[in-house]
Amino acid sequence: MAEVRVTGTADEIELTARSLGAAPRMQRRRDGMMAGYFEVHAPKVICLDLGTTGPDPVEDEIAAIAIVGWAGNVLHEGKYRPSRKELWQAASEVNGVSPDDQIDLPSFFDDQAKIRDIICGADEVIVYNASCVMRFLEYNDAAPSSGTRVTDTMYEYCHCLAKANRDPNCLAHSELADAAVRIGYPWENSPHGTVTNALACLAVQKWIEGRQRKNTKISEYRA
Repeated sequence: MAEVRVTGTADEIELTARSLGAAPRMQRRRDGMMAGYFEVHAPKVICLDLGTTGPDPVEDEIAAIAIVGWAGNVLHEGKYRPSRKELWQAASEVNGVSPDDQIDLPSFFDDQAKIRDIICGADEVIVYNASCVMRFLEYNDAAPSSGTRVTDTMYEYCHCLAKANRDPNCLAHSELADAAVRIGYPWENSPHGTVTNALACLAVQKWIEGRQRKNTKISEYRA
């Protein structure tokens, strides 16, 4: 559970609390406004990144995965030996997962149950370029459950910029590296492995949500 604090009129606080299924405790402030406090379930939010041998989940395999929590703590990090592919030079240049480093590693399926438990236990899964990531997770039987919210940070970021620039066609696709640099995340000199990618994606998502909350009075209660 997490405590939420809302300021406004008594009716506004009551409406907000009711929408979250909670009953507020109210106090009057010196400026005449009301402050409401109530407890709500803090959803479990994770952010993940994959390293793969290529773009096709049927032909290619998951060679690395990192899962971090909303607070940035690493919940799982793994590197794996693909069973079908021996070379994936193009993908190595993008994700830094080299075939020479994977020979003696376990299979992704050795960790599949653990990974699936983490993902299926989340209320929200944040990823960059969800269509690609979800195809790999679904093919490897590690996709989120049907009730889990999947947030595509790439889509959210592009939508945010399009709205700011009043251009609906603005940046229909943007690389994570570009988004991270644009928001001022110190990532240029970091090795771009799955953990650093997941943390960069999380930073971009928090930046987006910070902009969205700018004109609201409700505090953050994700965990």
